[in-house]
Amino acid sequence: MKKQLSGSQKGEVEFRKKLYLQQVNNKAVFENEYDAAGIENILKDRMQKTFKQMALLQEKNITLSPYLEIGAERCQRSLVMENDLGLKGGAAVDISFDMLKSCDHYREVYKKAKSPLRICCDANNLPFMTGSIPFVFCYETLHHFPEPTPITREIYRVLAPGGGFFFDEEPYKQTLHFNLYKGKKLYSKESVTRSKLQRVLDYFFCARTCNEVEHGILENDDIPLKAWKHALSHFDEKEIRLTFSRFFLGDLFHPKSSLKYMAAYLLGGNISGICRKADSEERRNTSISDTIICPSCREKGKDILLGKKDSVLVCAHCSTMYPIIDQVLFLFAYSKFKELYPEIFDSFQNSQATI
Repeated sequence: MKKQLSGSQKGEVEFRKKLYLQQVNNKAVFENEYDAAGIENILKDRMQKTFKQMALLQEKNITLSPYLEIGAERCQRSLVMENDLGLKGGAAVDISFDMLKSCDHYREVYKKAKSPLRICCDANNLPFMTGSIPFVFCYETLHHFPEPTPITREIYRVLAPGGGFFFDEEPYKQTLHFNLYKGKKLYSKESVTRSKLQRVLDYFFCARTCNEVEHGILENDDIPLKAWKHALSHFDEKEIRLTFSRFFLGDLFHPKSSLKYMAAYLLGGNISGICRKADSEERRNTSISDTIICPSCREKGKDILLGKKDSVLVCAHCSTMYPIIDQVLFLFAYSKFKELYPEIFDSFQNSQATI
């Protein structure tokens, strides 16, 4: 299985740092990205959609708390979970410290009282106890990896027996597509205001570009249906929707129409769904803060819970310490921590050496 390369992870960190400057500190960094007002409107729409979708899952008797959001960015969806849906004690994780840090800003913008627990970590090595979390969800996240399988397997690992995994806004490969010309950047004024005809032409014939790719971030829109099927196959129950625009084209695992499935294969579109892990007699009702484990030990296949000592988390097994900075927990294995955040890592190491 192909895993996310370090260069792509570093690109995520650096690009999101610049987005923070533009959208929170109002500094002009990018010409073709949303400014503060623009992103606030986008986030508002995303929050409304999240509320509707999560409310529907509740109606299906799917346990949503405690939850884990992967690729949480600014934590706007976790803010909905904590405040509008009243789901206490969830965690929002992302590889970008700056995006997680911006949660405080957006909590004030949208007048929300509570924030989720925020953890800066690697989705390939989630710092949570195996079989401990009842609900995991993500939006626009899995296509940032060469293959979704390593991440979905890690999600399955941390999911509690009987737990659910929901995902949405993920693209799958569009077979009927030809890169005949280079398009305008995704969030540029020209792209946002283009005509309906131009949108159709671009969908079938345009080589898509965006600032993320220029920073080394992987935008993997070409994950074939076969790869998605493999990535989700280890879940015990699944309802996976394939949609093109607003049209439902079928269930990935249970297509009722071969014609619709062929249309999905040719046209591409959005893949979303709810997956479940088989139930068992073993149930854990601990809060998510009681499931946090040492990522360095997890790399070696061990689940060792962390304890808090002063302002850091400490592993009783390997004695590794993890900092809390601006109310964000840094829970990377040390080699990855030093690679992605060298300045923060060195500062933390120096501060511990002087104690």
